[in-house]
This record gives sequence, C-alpha cells and structure tokens, in this order.
Amino acid sequence: MRTTEATRPSGSSSFTAVLKVIARAFAVGIRPVWFVLELGLNGYERWRQRQALMRLDDHLLKDIGVSRADVDAEVRKPFWQG
Repeated sequence: MRTTEATRPSGSSSFTAVLKVIARAFAVGIRPVWFVLELGLNGYERWRQRQALMRLDDHLLKDIGVSRADVDAEVRKPFWQG
C-alpha cells in the first residue's frame, strides 16, 4: 500500500526523535559533553606538540634553552598531563 498524504501519520517520527534528543541535551546541559570533547582535543594537541619537540635537533633545542633530558622528561608524560 502506498503512503499518501491522507494515510501518512501527522508527525515524522525521525524528526520528533531528533527534537527529543535536542531537548534532552539542553535539559541535561551540553556543557559536560563539551568539557569531555575539549579534554580530548587538548590532550591530542599536547601529544602532537611533544612529538614535534622530540623531533628537534640538539642545536635547535639549545636555541630555545631546552636540553635533551628536558625533552625526554616531557615526552614521557601522559597526554593528559599538562
């Protein structure tokens, strides 16, 4: 049987489901979700910068006043530590 305007339900179930999810997100608060995303992105950025620091030559490290031991200590830190 084909669905026509007369036989179609009055509301779209997928649309109302999306609206319910959005309403729930605002009711609970989007801030906790944003906080977790920000933590993950900051951790990735910290890891990426440490990897770039590890690839610098000794003469470049001397230019910025960092020793190889300082770099090794920094690179060994977990990504979530600042």
